[in-house]
Amino acid sequence: METQVPLSIILENAKKDYVDAINEVNMKSALPASLIELILVGILADVREKKNEELQAAFKEMNEPKETEVVEQP
Repeated sequence: METQVPLSIILENAKKDYVDAINEVNMKSALPASLIELILVGILADVREKKNEELQAAFKEMNEPKETEVVEQP
């Protein structure tokens, strides 16, 4: 039996991975926080755009009529 990982755990692990990656880049670049903020704001804008695209696709899929099987009568 496969145990599903709770969404809260998946989110927390993803957040930790993002923070770790951001901290590593911050250390390598040695940019001031004011410039890091500009980069992160741009990244957030990209993520929001992707989210909106996914949401529109989900609404479109949800609102499309479902194909139903037509059974011919003899």
